[in-house]
Amino acid sequence: MNPFPIVMASLRRHWIMNILFVLLIAVAVAIGVGITAQERALRQGSAQAADKFDILIAAPGSHTEIVMNTIFLQHSAVNLLDGQYWASLIDDPRVEIAAPLAFGDSWQDHSIVGSTPQFVDYLSDGLATGHVFENIEQAVIGAAVPLEIGDEFEPVHGQGAEAELEHHHHGVHLEVVGKMNPTGTPWDSAIIVAVEQVWDIHALPTGHDEDEDDHDHDDATEHHDEHEDHDHDETAEHHDEEHEHDHEVMDHIGPPFDADALPGVPALVVRPKSVAAAYTLRSDFRTEHSTAFFPAEVLVEMYRLLGNAGSVMRAMALGSQGLVVAAILAAILALMQLYRKQFAVLRALGAPRSYVFGAIWSYVSILVVIGAIGGLGLGWFVAQSVSAIFTAETGMALQATISRSELSLAGGFILIGLILATVPAFLLYRRPVVEALRNS
Repeated sequence: MNPFPIVMASLRRHWIMNILFVLLIAVAVAIGVGITAQERALRQGSAQAADKFDILIAAPGSHTEIVMNTIFLQHSAVNLLDGQYWASLIDDPRVEIAAPLAFGDSWQDHSIVGSTPQFVDYLSDGLATGHVFENIEQAVIGAAVPLEIGDEFEPVHGQGAEAELEHHHHGVHLEVVGKMNPTGTPWDSAIIVAVEQVWDIHALPTGHDEDEDDHDHDDATEHHDEHEDHDHDETAEHHDEEHEHDHEVMDHIGPPFDADALPGVPALVVRPKSVAAAYTLRSDFRTEHSTAFFPAEVLVEMYRLLGNAGSVMRAMALGSQGLVVAAILAAILALMQLYRKQFAVLRALGAPRSYVFGAIWSYVSILVVIGAIGGLGLGWFVAQSVSAIFTAETGMALQATISRSELSLAGGFILIGLILATVPAFLLYRRPVVEALRNS
């Protein structure tokens, strides 16, 4: 005899209770799926964010704090590495790129970071549009910054909405001249300017010989004097242009720098020319004045802590799943009591015990399978939603996916459910027909 007609009839007759059973199972599975999928997405996203930061060199301090400042742009007060300790990195033969990073300003909650044109090109693998900054009043924006090439903006001191409300403006305007390719990192929401701009705006040395800059300015003044035959309006206009020129023009931006005119920086990003060079650089700059480390070292420690927390949460999820299965089986046992007379009559009419066992086992198994599959989808949806919120808040691209781990979790739940489904089936399977009819 085919048990499925009576199974389907039972599912339709008690559809509200069955939906609740399925939802309970789905939530229990979704918790475990969501935890593992989100943990993996966070690992992958943070590893991608740190991919371009081979070595970080900074003043002695917390490596985690330095990573959060430089890679994830979660700024906090850190010690500055004096210029005399990092100047030699620029021309070090072991170094392909050594770029200082300077923080402190923002625009509409977008961090403004001072660095070099070489670093921008390296970070973005070439620009999507425009060109890198060529003077201290130009800027390159990340892919997620709501500005376009040619737009001007005014930076404020500090970070976040409080800085905007308190109007800590520097009184300068920067022009967007380039836009980076999407990187899937917090730097997509950053604005990068010449590091000299950050130093200059905070009244610090600009890293270049001031006498040479003055010489260039004198040349410009002499050039202006050669055109005194123009009318008064043209002279006034040229004077205004020269005043602006005096504010922005330097001998050059970026390296080479003058070691005697270099201010301190929060950190330097170094890309070595080889693996051997990376380890020697890390060793050489681990001194009482500086620290050098691979960001991957910090991420591994963070993953370890994350893994420990994830293990605890997964254990709690497994416990909740076990409780859910037990509660559902208890409810089904109670529900099956409503069918004991029906099964007893079928047995009296010649239905074998295997029919009773198959009907009850199939009923419970269908609920478990539907709930587990629904939980797999629900867990993925929740993880995707959390990833989207996290990406919007931090700029670090997270992509939650379903992998073998999540499929194994759902499959394991189904297997356990199918095994436990034999409990109510076996109890009714063993019950004598006469006793079932007498107690009905």
